[in-house]
Amino acid sequence: MRFYIKQKVFTLKDKFNVFDETQNQKYQVKGKFLSITNKLELLDMEGKLLLRSNRKVFTFMPKYYIYDSQNQLVAEIKKVFSILPKYKLTVLGKELKVDGKFFAHNFFILDNSQTLASISKRVISWGDTYEIDILSEENKEIFLFVVIIIDQTIHEKKRRY
Repeated sequence: MRFYIKQKVFTLKDKFNVFDETQNQKYQVKGKFLSITNKLELLDMEGKLLLRSNRKVFTFMPKYYIYDSQNQLVAEIKKVFSILPKYKLTVLGKELKVDGKFFAHNFFILDNSQTLASISKRVISWGDTYEIDILSEENKEIFLFVVIIIDQTIHEKKRRY
């Protein structure tokens, strides 16, 4: 299944809309205004909280925790020290790898060498726009949310320099 994530440009807080391949909006992601831990929430179209995340504050490399609506930890994503963009993703105790290619415009979520999702960023678009192909129904909301977190870590790095 294919999804598109489009960032809203003129907002005071991070805001993304998630569309399916027929351009029907399925989810929205909202960030908290002036949040030190970069809090994000994934909501369905009725406004029900599905997932939320926050960044660990005092770490050398970015690290995010993803919680479900009952406040249970379901995933963790952290950037791994490397010259190339590399992330490690832990979903419900399962170690996955997020490989980045070509200046963070293409990513793959991998379980060993099996691709679970492929992510590509449009180079020319109004606001950040991502296309995500998810190969199974399992963990689709987590994988969509991971794309937003990767986008956040890319922008955090740009703000530091």
